Amino acid sequence: MSSHPTTIMVPAVHNFMPAETVALGWLNDIDALVTMRQRINSAARITGWDVFTFHTQHNADRFFDSTIYTVRETWVKEGYLSTAAVREARRRFGKPYDYHRIDARLVENLVFQSSMLDWIGRQNSNAMLRIHVVGTALLPALVSAGSITFNEAVSSATKFGTRWDAALRGMSSGKTEEEISRSQFEQVEGLIEGRTSLSMGVSREELPVPESPARPFWYSPTITAEPMLITTAQDAVNALGTLNLNSWSYTMTNSARNAEEPIRGWLVSPLHPMARLCRWSVSNYLLGTPRSVTLFLDHIATIGSRPKSKTETAESLRIASGCRG
Repeated sequence: MSSHPTTIMVPAVHNFMPAETVALGWLNDIDALVTMRQRINSAARITGWDVFTFHTQHNADRFFDSTIYTVRETWVKEGYLSTAAVREARRRFGKPYDYHRIDARLVENLVFQSSMLDWIGRQNSNAMLRIHVVGTALLPALVSAGSITFNEAVSSATKFGTRWDAALRGMSSGKTEEEISRSQFEQVEGLIEGRTSLSMGVSREELPVPESPARPFWYSPTITAEPMLITTAQDAVNALGTLNLNSWSYTMTNSARNAEEPIRGWLVSPLHPMARLCRWSVSNYLLGTPRSVTLFLDHIATIGSRPKSKTETAESLRIASGCRG
């Protein structure tokens, strides 16, 4: 068996429903939690509203209410979370259909995706890893690679996200605020599920000025587009210019199962439509929780790092087939 790098795919949108990051245990991992908490706090200082409240207030699984309450109250008491930012998040996004407000979803993804990429980079692994991000996941990847600062990414995402949000609201046929908001929710939900298409690009003045990334990575404007390698500041500039809301769309495609990438881990929540590409196998492995990422790095990704015997490969397959969360 020849040696290949192992690809970690990072879709444009990480989660589909509110509070998935809490439910999947990312806040139970101390290293991941510290980074997320810092970035939630930084985002609140820029936007005026709290990402954690936005991500959790419409949680549909009451089992996690106590965890959400405890985390929020602890952060407020420790000074990591502003009560004013919590109130502002509740004011702006108080209705369930507000969860698909585009600018807020972009900031939410920045916090969680950049933190998860940082966390993966800190794990001790013998695997050769290749990061491949799609669409708006480019911003978290550039943050994680040190090409732009987190604050620059938040400011940029807020600029073009607010414009996208306003444009989408303007396309609604609703007459009341509630009808308009519900229409927007349905359009974004349809986009993520692959039922609709919404093309909205960016302008140069809305984008940060990147430096060369400390770690090269691959980028595709959409899940069906050919990847480009981001190694220089100019590569990053060119990639940023291709950002488009349509990258949020799920599309089942053969290119997502490229034969040149025999092993792929998908950094996406299990409820996201993109998770349909993952079959808990060596070829497509769902990285839904910290534990599943660790298992992937220790037992699956290493298959591509060096030639293995049939016995070793069979054992890794057995481990993969036994993982369900």
